[in-house]
Amino acid sequence: MLKLALPRIVEVYRGVLPPHWEAFFKSNGIKLHIVILYENEARTGKIWPASEIIMKGVERGDHKGSTKAIDSTSGGFGRGAATVIRMARARDPSFPVTQFVAVVPRSLPKGKREMLIENGIELIDAEDAIDAMRVAEQVAAEKGYWYTRQYWNPDNSKGYWAIAHHLANEIPELGICAWGVGSGGGCSGIMPVLTSSFRDRPFKLWRVAVVAEDGHKIGGVRDQASLEPGTLKWRSPNIDDVRFIAENVSYRNSAALWRQKGLRVGPSTGFAVEGACLAARSLGIMRQLDDFRGGDGYVHIAVPAVDERTPYRDEFEEKGFYGIPKTE
Repeated sequence: MLKLALPRIVEVYRGVLPPHWEAFFKSNGIKLHIVILYENEARTGKIWPASEIIMKGVERGDHKGSTKAIDSTSGGFGRGAATVIRMARARDPSFPVTQFVAVVPRSLPKGKREMLIENGIELIDAEDAIDAMRVAEQVAAEKGYWYTRQYWNPDNSKGYWAIAHHLANEIPELGICAWGVGSGGGCSGIMPVLTSSFRDRPFKLWRVAVVAEDGHKIGGVRDQASLEPGTLKWRSPNIDDVRFIAENVSYRNSAALWRQKGLRVGPSTGFAVEGACLAARSLGIMRQLDDFRGGDGYVHIAVPAVDERTPYRDEFEEKGFYGIPKTE
């Protein structure tokens, strides 16, 4: 297996989030932590599931002699898979898979499309995310490519286990974890490990899945309709709560986080933050928030930053959020 560096976990400073959430956090003793997953060769947190899928798949012979792997992707998994293949071949030139083919929705943002091409990935367009699954399977059958089936592949979930153990070790007082649902790999991989890690402590863990509102487009995550077919077993018993979040608030929250140096996060981070905040507020209203308060007196929340903001420059600017340098 490839050796991947574990992510940094950054506490968000006071005065960074939108004022209403700042006030809520201050009055309820809440601290927010961002798991920075994009600081790697692929510039995406999807390198972890991609590594598990590609390396374990080749080890088992799932590729069946094919030199090309294919899957549907919104960008991150494709970059992760292509990077893993390059790293594996640099270590062992006889590594049998040489290229990744990405089936993407026609609506894929320009920045994400450009980053896939820069990674030497062959692109095939489909009508939308669901059609991309169908096209990937069809092309794989016609051309003999290895269809990695990331939306059904249990190695996707296993790719997050190391991150979950790292998160549990770094924030043993963690009370709320919120994760956006794309393939389902994050929730189905992170949440069971956290549950097991925190089983014997005196306070609880609240596990939140965050889903896009129907029809809303937020990079890297999906709405309820797009979660079928496919997706891994991220639902109950792996989660306690589901929050449906719109795109505008997702972009707003992410842009707010840019005020803190080093948090160059994409829209799915602001999306997960909103889901976590709403879940915490509901627990507060029900007078249950203290059930998740650590021994240090704070409720600690963790959300992922799977992608950086660069691929979404055009989308942020369209929504009135500027400040991304053109050199990024």
